Formats: sequence, C-alpha cells, structure tokens
Amino acid sequence: MLKKLKDKLKKKKNDVEVTSHKAETLGEGIEGQTEATTFAEATLRDETQEMIREDVSEKAKVLVVGYEDNFSKAVMEYAVGFAERMDYEIVALNVGPITKPNTEALGPYCDLITAQFEKRCRENVKAFEEACKDKGISFRHVVKFGEVDDCIREVHDDLKRVEFVIADPESCPEEGKVAIPVFCMTP
Repeated sequence: MLKKLKDKLKKKKNDVEVTSHKAETLGEGIEGQTEATTFAEATLRDETQEMIREDVSEKAKVLVVGYEDNFSKAVMEYAVGFAERMDYEIVALNVGPITKPNTEALGPYCDLITAQFEKRCRENVKAFEEACKDKGISFRHVVKFGEVDDCIREVHDDLKRVEFVIADPESCPEEGKVAIPVFCMTP
C-alpha cells in the first residue's frame, strides 16, 4: 500500500491517476479510506472528494434474514417500517440448509434440491418485494447456501453499507426467545 501511495504522490499534480473500485473486503475499504486521507493531506482535494463521494453515494442497507425459504409476516412488517424510517435499502436473504458436507452425500440430487429451494424463495419473497415497492423502498433478494452466520458475513462482505441485520427468530437458534433479533454490523 505504501508503495502505491508513494508512486501516486511522486507524479505531478496534473498527472494523478485516480481509479475507483468496489472494496471487496474490509481491509480494502480501510485501504481506500487511508488513500483518500493521504490525498487530502497532499492537497489533492478533487481526487479525495471523488473517492469519498463513491463510498457515501451507496445507500445504507438492512439485511433481512428469513427462515429457510420464507419470511414471517412480523419480520417483513418490522423490516419495511425500519427501512422506511431509516431510509435504508432492504436486502432479503434466504439461507438454504445445504452445507458442503451434505453436498457429497446428496450427490446428483444437490442441483435439483438447490434449484427447487431457489424457486420457492422467489415465490415466497414476492409479498415482501411488493410491500417494499408500495413504500418506495429499494429491494433486492439474495439466496445463499450454508450456515446462517457464514452467509450473513458473506453478504456483508459482498455489499457496501450493510449496517443492520434483522432476522427471523427461527434462523437464529440461540436467540430464539427474542421476538425479532436486530443487530448492527460493525465495519
């Protein structure tokens, strides 16, 4: 990282090349912010503003984790109200129960099972998507396979600005006594 910064700072002010890309990991995000700070300190304000504007322009998101292939009415209503109040985009996540050890045991049936699960998810998420559309809330749907915690982390790492997670109680066994678990995602 230091070599990259030194190379950029050695160039003349008019020759500075600025490229932008989506940070794929937390480390890359921090590196991008450090680079922006370095440019600011070197009085390269235009380049700094462009880099910061890219990060800020991405809308904040709330990740809503359903229970297997559906979302309970209570979770959908809570998530829509929350996203509307906070002006967040909703990312709905269904997590399939198939994990790597199971794929070997299921063999040729694995593709069929995942395809049917994805189809049920698409059908079951329509009401959620309509509720968001009625309130003017941006919505996207993601289907992952594996352990719930791993899938939440993967979506958080893939998307910018996932700030909160709302989960169906059934999808969080150790939190099962809580009506609707909500937790903050720290960078």
